[in-house]
Amino acid sequence: MNTTSRDQLWVSSFDTYYQCYFEELVADALLYRWCLLDDITKWVVAITASGSAIAGWSLWKTEGKIAWLVIAGVSALFAITHSALGVPNRVRNWEDSKKSFATLRLDLETLRQEMAMNANFDFDEYNSRYLELRRRYTEQMSRVSPDTIRTRKLESSMQDLLNITIADQIQE
Repeated sequence: MNTTSRDQLWVSSFDTYYQCYFEELVADALLYRWCLLDDITKWVVAITASGSAIAGWSLWKTEGKIAWLVIAGVSALFAITHSALGVPNRVRNWEDSKKSFATLRLDLETLRQEMAMNANFDFDEYNSRYLELRRRYTEQMSRVSPDTIRTRKLESSMQDLLNITIADQIQE
């Protein structure tokens, strides 16, 4: 096989590696944010549970009762929002997504390291392995759901982080 095909395989494998790494970082950032919302909601709801709210109302003076009522109202809003957004499902989905992209990224790293260590690698074998990894990437991307908090700003910051993290590989 000629050098051009090997070079193209190298470039294509890097592109897929980069895309996987990017999706892994985005999934990690989204997972962090959804877990934070989940934890905050659980704490607020636990603190203002009906028994606590009744105890709070009876213990506080007039101004305290109003403050407690506001806190209990905010807690109810958190609970409704938590349920409406399906936070536990989102946490589970982003956990799975992060794991899948991380595994795929590591498999691509391994493939690329093997190619780098053996300049005379069997093109057909490695191309076949790459195409299987690309198929897995495509399959995983089809599972990624749109998310309200996946913004351009978040994606841009994850891309900046990724570019810094693998700067030495980008310059190759």
